[in-house]
Amino acid sequence: MDALGPERCAQLELVSADMASWISGPIAERCPNAVRCVDPFHVVALATDALDEIRREVWNEARKAGQTAVARGLKGARFALWKNPENLTRRQRAKLSAVQQTNQRLYRAYLLKEQLREIYRVPAEHATALLDAWLAWARRSRLEPSGSPARSPSSAPGSKPRSTTSSPTPASKRSTPTSA
Repeated sequence: MDALGPERCAQLELVSADMASWISGPIAERCPNAVRCVDPFHVVALATDALDEIRREVWNEARKAGQTAVARGLKGARFALWKNPENLTRRQRAKLSAVQQTNQRLYRAYLLKEQLREIYRVPAEHATALLDAWLAWARRSRLEPSGSPARSPSSAPGSKPRSTTSSPTPASKRSTPTSA
């Protein structure tokens, strides 16, 4: 931003950045007309982290309640929940099917992650409505990641927010971090 200078920074309409909290202030201050956009990888990675947190909670609850069969059934579910559906092995598809049949909370969290990932595959003009619907469903499901930025009224369709939680772009090849 220093190299661009104040005049050129003021001309910026979009700034692509990760979701590090320290970046919002400088963008708002030095690029007042820009909308902050985040890439699909980081958005879906947050959803995947929230999904994994729920997976661990469900597993620990089952163990503490003495439900060893349920806890055992969740063993090995992490990668089946993390991976894109089109990349699942036969065994992982079976594991995901078992989760669907035995644990509605965990499967619902998986669906939320997958639906969020799909938002990036639709045309931008439809993504805002889909993202709003997804956030409403996540709140109702009590699965919204803590600290997740909710869309403010100023980011309603037709308004120009200073910062936004995401900007739909073509879907990335992987929806999850590469490290386990």
